[in-house]
Amino acid sequence: MINNKLTILVGKDGRPSMKGVYSKMENSSELHVRRKLVKKKGIVEYFRIYTNHNSNAFVKTPIQNNDLTNKIVVRWGNTIQVNLTNSIVYNKAEAISNGCNKKKSREIFIAKGVSTPKLIKSAADIQQSDFPIIARPSKHSKGKNFVILNNLNQYEVHKNNHIDWYYSAFVDKIKEYRLHVAHGRILNYLEKPKPADGNIAWNRAQNGEAFENVKWDEYDTDICMEAIKAVQALELDFAGVDVMVDKDGKVFILEVNTAATLASSEYSMQRYAKYFDWLCKDNKRREHWELKEFKKASNYAWHDYHFEDRDPNKK
Repeated sequence: MINNKLTILVGKDGRPSMKGVYSKMENSSELHVRRKLVKKKGIVEYFRIYTNHNSNAFVKTPIQNNDLTNKIVVRWGNTIQVNLTNSIVYNKAEAISNGCNKKKSREIFIAKGVSTPKLIKSAADIQQSDFPIIARPSKHSKGKNFVILNNLNQYEVHKNNHIDWYYSAFVDKIKEYRLHVAHGRILNYLEKPKPADGNIAWNRAQNGEAFENVKWDEYDTDICMEAIKAVQALELDFAGVDVMVDKDGKVFILEVNTAATLASSEYSMQRYAKYFDWLCKDNKRREHWELKEFKKASNYAWHDYHFEDRDPNKK
């Protein structure tokens, strides 16, 4: 029988965010953080296990002893191998792998009709309007390895000297957002500030500028719809979705983040705490909200009364 105590499983990414979320939760839960210790005999892996919503005190458990049988488990951006027999897992390892591989994500988006920048696979795909072309490795984070290619020669030289990168047509964006999507609704909707230096990459890790919360009545329907569709396309239960809008108002999904930083947004941490508490109120897998086209974009948001509802599609 499933134990209603929820376990948040964390790897090397997202420790500060999940400590913040965990400290705000109310229902019975544990936080399991994998750590590595370098010793003369090699690397020793273990888990720090936090209980009672105390994100400061922990006990150490050898990695091989961490048995999550019959549990409700939330994976926060990791594919750690643990015993999950008969467990309910939110964000399964395969879906996280697809989300972390940005090239594969783009291919899935295209196959499933999610609006995303044009993916360039060869010189034959390129039109002059695609420049500058953006080159990035299939796995990247924090705005690193962002290369701008201004002509065909630069593209061909780069492609011939780099393995497992992907190439995108440039989108002249005027706005960029991060939406936290969970079970088919929006937990939080944030706007990324435009860098003062005019940098093409709008990334907090690079420019240090905090995202700004967007009010429910200022949500955009198309942005909400595409963000939710992107998470569904990757078969994830929740994720942070990076979205941009061009000068014509067209929406493009850039990527999803399965361990998106929350540490700079107290409100985001509060929303995830409520969401994780909601997940463990039932010992059966929570169904996703049905994707519907709402006239009011605020209807895509998680409202407090939704966290009390046992059936997500109950009218």
